[in-house]
Amino acid sequence: MSGVQVEGYNRAPLSRIRIGALMNRKKKINQTLKSKAKKANAKLQSSNKPKYIAKADRELAAEAYSESHAVDTAAVNSVTLDSESAES
Repeated sequence: MSGVQVEGYNRAPLSRIRIGALMNRKKKINQTLKSKAKKANAKLQSSNKPKYIAKADRELAAEAYSESHAVDTAAVNSVTLDSESAES
């Protein structure tokens, strides 16, 4: 089967065009499905990256830690002083 002659333009047989288009369409569909599956799988994986904490939240956490740490050291110092006075 040679191509169909239309006004000086030699076209390929229609069966070839359809198969080629069909293969390209299948390839595109498979490519899309693979990419979606890859993205879904990536979402399921856990990350080793620590969660971002805003600067304001870090400052609040540091203040809370320093306040609680100051209270703990004051309590330890008072207990230490009480035990020293009890020994003498």
